[in-house]
Amino acid sequence: MTNILQPIRPLGPCEVYSSSRHALGFYRCLANTCRYAVPWSALHGRSVPDVMEAAVANLVLRLPRLGVVITGDEASRPCFAAVPSLDLAYHLECVELPAELDSQARDTHLLHLLEAQHDRLWPNVGTRPPWRVLVIYNPRPSKPKDRLVLDVVLAIHHSLADGRSTAIFQTSLLDELNKPPSRPSCLEGHVLQLPSKPHGHILPSQEELVKFTTSWRFLASTLWNEFGSGWLRKPATDLLPWTGAPIEPDPYKTRLRLVVIPAQAVSQLIANCRANGTTLTPLLHALIFASFARRLPAGTATSFRSCTPIDLRPFVQSEAHVTNRAESFGVLVTSASHSFDSSCVSELREQPSGAKIWSLAQRLRKEIQERVASIPQDDMVSMLRWVTNWRSFWLNKVNKPREQTWEVSNIGSLQGRTEGAVGTRGNTGSEWQILRSVMSQCAIVAGPALCASVSGVVQGPISIALSWQEGIIESELVEGVAQDLQLWMDQGGSVHGPKMP
Repeated sequence: MTNILQPIRPLGPCEVYSSSRHALGFYRCLANTCRYAVPWSALHGRSVPDVMEAAVANLVLRLPRLGVVITGDEASRPCFAAVPSLDLAYHLECVELPAELDSQARDTHLLHLLEAQHDRLWPNVGTRPPWRVLVIYNPRPSKPKDRLVLDVVLAIHHSLADGRSTAIFQTSLLDELNKPPSRPSCLEGHVLQLPSKPHGHILPSQEELVKFTTSWRFLASTLWNEFGSGWLRKPATDLLPWTGAPIEPDPYKTRLRLVVIPAQAVSQLIANCRANGTTLTPLLHALIFASFARRLPAGTATSFRSCTPIDLRPFVQSEAHVTNRAESFGVLVTSASHSFDSSCVSELREQPSGAKIWSLAQRLRKEIQERVASIPQDDMVSMLRWVTNWRSFWLNKVNKPREQTWEVSNIGSLQGRTEGAVGTRGNTGSEWQILRSVMSQCAIVAGPALCASVSGVVQGPISIALSWQEGIIESELVEGVAQDLQLWMDQGGSVHGPKMP
């Protein structure tokens, strides 16, 4: 790869937010892992690495953001720059499992690989685009009619992509796999030559795409809360929410647990949410809150706080002409906050019931709706431009309490089949399909103590990946939350559920 790079544009404030975290090792990557399946016969004798390399190469040509690096990520004004070529031997790794594993053993193996990936810093982000695809596939069986099953992991720097973008990658990859085999002519060996002009048109920053407006009252209040004299604005200790251990960069170790709602239970769960006037995201908040409340003693945790990332794509101004999936691959996100005060916690502890869970989920849905209705007026992400020294911004948070106990990030359900897809010889039934999607996040040093990342497949399962930094929250506590979620989700189709254990 040459050292001559074509500058594209400076990172926007929200993108700098993530690049500065990576420079300090505070946030390393997010990932989306999709489980694909296809008959072995559909490969027509080609190897899995050859098939995946051609598909990923074609996809890179469709998604220009995969061909950019971040120059000066430790500076106050980092920039995106285009690289002339990509070595896919670096960006793509295909690993055959040593033996056919059952579903549980395969997921255990996958979570260990994901934990290791989430802990890695991206080397040389100024010369190599910070993303990687890992393909894990089962050995070829003795019966030719059996299916090839692959877990395809996209791990990517958060300045390049948000959660929705990881889903865009996976569905776009599915499109490529369902096209007739085609190795791009600009792929020589494992090196993909990139056209310079298309890579000058990556998605603009969200601050350019969304017309944020800020009132003087909001501006003054935000600046005061962030920079005002601590002794004047510091709240009483008993009012602080329980958020795990204080912010500490070391040791940095990501832990993951997976909760899966089977496809046959999803439709009942969604129908029950509708019948109770809510949706899955606020229900998950309510269930995680209930689990924390019942598992933490009253003397330890009197209140909690959580947050919900919100997709900003619906708020992109019309003149931006972002009309298709590839054009919206980037970072477009804000968030909503939720507080659970001491009276709410006490009430749930004293009289736990399914009715209270549904009532709380209804309240949270209303909060999210009101937050969405307020966009783009007085949005916190519009204030990121006021931060002039990101290194100090993050380091000043070390040893202080974090702001949220947990986060629920739901990117929705992606299409598991390409519309109108047919096999490579024009025969239906031999197309690639996505069976499952799992979004996961690394340990967030200066973020929520626990992250619940939610992703699904249309007419398939929904996955909830719980991630946390080892030592910040007890593993036994998270195991308990995972068990509660699995139990409650299994009951979710009940007219009166979910029931408190």
